[in-house]
Amino acid sequence: MPWPFTRRSPESISKETKETRETTSSPSARFAFRLLRQLASTSSSNVFFSPSSLMLCLTLVHELASGETRQSMAQALEIGDLDAYQHAAEIALLKSAFRPREDAELTFANAVWLSKRVQIADELAAKLRGLYESELATLDFGGTDAVQTINQWVDTGTRGKISKIVSQLSPLTALVATNAVYFKGVWVRPFEPQSTQNHPFTTATRTKRWPAMRQSGMYSYYEDRQLQMAALPYKGYLSMYVVLPSAGSSMGEFPQRVSSGSWESWIAKSKLMEGTIQLPRFRVDYDAQLESALSALGMERAFDENRAEFQAIRTDQPPVWIDQVIHRAMAEVNEAGTEAAAVTAVTMICRSAKSPRPERRFSLVVDRPFLVVIRDDDTRTILFMGWIADPQ
Repeated sequence: MPWPFTRRSPESISKETKETRETTSSPSARFAFRLLRQLASTSSSNVFFSPSSLMLCLTLVHELASGETRQSMAQALEIGDLDAYQHAAEIALLKSAFRPREDAELTFANAVWLSKRVQIADELAAKLRGLYESELATLDFGGTDAVQTINQWVDTGTRGKISKIVSQLSPLTALVATNAVYFKGVWVRPFEPQSTQNHPFTTATRTKRWPAMRQSGMYSYYEDRQLQMAALPYKGYLSMYVVLPSAGSSMGEFPQRVSSGSWESWIAKSKLMEGTIQLPRFRVDYDAQLESALSALGMERAFDENRAEFQAIRTDQPPVWIDQVIHRAMAEVNEAGTEAAAVTAVTMICRSAKSPRPERRFSLVVDRPFLVVIRDDDTRTILFMGWIADPQ
């Protein structure tokens, strides 16, 4: 029987949607899908980012906030309902996704760069070094070496995949918080290069022929009337999940409807099934200023010079507020596996200052825009995710 196999009524689907609440998911997953919806709503092209990088960096900056600013940042980051112990456990879980493993390379690094005119309390500095494993360093943001120093740190942290995150820094910069993540994994069963052939891929505006990898086997798989999803496992207990909307779906609206609740439901209902996957070979390089997206999620106060409260940052030129949140992420997906990296930088300014073998088979032909999620299957941490509107 061709896909879709199910014959479910719209009423049952609607009921299931109402029952799958986002609160069943981890804070980082809820944040990831909320941000995806926000970014996709303002872009018709590819969106790709690392929720883990952003969470590690922004929760670190949240430690520096106070009052309503701290509360609004916590709500935006989905950690507002966590007590201190639960918060520390969430950060520990995020970090454990980057544990050393023999069959994949996966690393993260945090750094806080402080102006010579800025101080933070010893107890807070110890927390940043301990809980967040962050480096703390002093820089002269008015000098010529600050940009080069930060970019060199980024280049090293991403194994040369991202060489720059900042182009210039104001002499009034009080603090820059950075996070770099790097992933290199090989498929459990690599695609055979000789099976890669050009096939049509239809974007929102055109149909083009693009190299598509192809293989058959057993995969963790889910489908309903609206989508197909299959997991391609990497060595090291990691997987790439490919979610393909049905041909009748609105390509522009699909990523804006996906929630962490629906994601968890698809994962829970996935079963081992025999099938064939055809997936474009692609590379994505994405960079974005996230101030507007994060403000829309509830963090607007932190960007407001007149309302931001960062009293943990002591400076002779108060107040201090978040000026920029810069994120860059890249991934290259090919027959061997995947290499990906991401960097987040937050600049703060002070005033001028993956069962039994089934009988049926599926065919997943990715020939139109699709959602991709790279996840650590042990901790269920989402490392990278994106909406691939046009493989490049």
